[in-house]
Amino acid sequence: MSGERRFQWNVALILFGVLFLGVSDTQLVAPLLPLIASDLGITPGHAGIIVTTYSLAAAAFALFVGPVSDRVGRKKVLVSGLAVFSLASFFTYHVSTFGALVILRALTGLAAGTLSTSALSFAGDYYPYEERGRAMGILSMGYFVAFVAGVPAGALAASRLGWHWVFACLSAGAGAMFAIAVIQLPSRPISAPSEWRPAGLLDHFRKPDRFAGMIAALLTSGGIVGFLTYTGAWLKTTYDIGVDRIGLLFMVSGAAAIAASPVSGWLSDHAGKRNVIVWSNIVLALLFVIVARTESGVWLVMGIATLSIAASARQAPLHALTTEIVVPEIRGEYIALRNAFSQLGIAAIAAVAAPAFDRRGFSAVAAIAAFATLLIPICCIWLKEPDRA
Repeated sequence: MSGERRFQWNVALILFGVLFLGVSDTQLVAPLLPLIASDLGITPGHAGIIVTTYSLAAAAFALFVGPVSDRVGRKKVLVSGLAVFSLASFFTYHVSTFGALVILRALTGLAAGTLSTSALSFAGDYYPYEERGRAMGILSMGYFVAFVAGVPAGALAASRLGWHWVFACLSAGAGAMFAIAVIQLPSRPISAPSEWRPAGLLDHFRKPDRFAGMIAALLTSGGIVGFLTYTGAWLKTTYDIGVDRIGLLFMVSGAAAIAASPVSGWLSDHAGKRNVIVWSNIVLALLFVIVARTESGVWLVMGIATLSIAASARQAPLHALTTEIVVPEIRGEYIALRNAFSQLGIAAIAAVAAPAFDRRGFSAVAAIAAFATLLIPICCIWLKEPDRA
């Protein structure tokens, strides 16, 4: 089928926009916390409750909405998530008490979990496996564009107009994406399920390839987030690099990741998803250790940029491969479970990295991230390319 039609850019770009919104909303809270705390008369630590409730709501609801999308269709669930996201962000713009903010952020988390699960599942249904790496490369750009453009723009707007306006902009963006998705997304993607075949969550743990996909997602998210969490503190304490220069460094590395994402997706369609996953993770593990031992200067900038490229290169092929190891009838359910494992990996590795950084420094954090990353190629023993003969 892939030879009978041209690559559908419009669908990939719409799903990219959906992921961009969800990731921007997640990442924007960190720079806004001091402003929120000051405005509502609470401590930043207390304000951090909204991050916890948001993440728990997103992870928990994704497990519910994934199977629902298998039954009623991806588009219906996706546009519903956009509608809830827009409304919750609109009411957040008007919020005046911390209790109301916690409730609204939990509601936004529900919607965000819906968007991520539905967008990836929709792409898995719509794009043939032979071109799915390319599609997932475009979608994965949403993670990095949010980091490079969305978060700095939101932080700047908050400093000038107040933190409420950030959520007004998110509401407007989600409303626009809702209209575009309703009009432009096909009602029934290619290879959409014709009937619902329920599979209990425990069934996925009994299949070696599915379990390997979940562990790979856990290690992928946990390793990179654990490393990046302490990168800023390392640069500040070791080299006395200011926050503004750290921010610029992250923007440069993020731009490199944006460029690498669609290229790696295209490459995985031609060289094999599994091959790109294996080699990008091996390179990334080495770069974790090398960067942690690099002196400040141009080599450090190049090292972090190269590290970002390697981290970005694994996303698209991993998404493409793990959406293919299950049939469309249970794809949403499996992607939801896999996403929950990603969140679990972030929490677990961050918890291990925290005392390691305090006791042994950033090199210990890099070693933990490298070890987790080197386990991903081992998962590929069970993550095999489908037989297209």
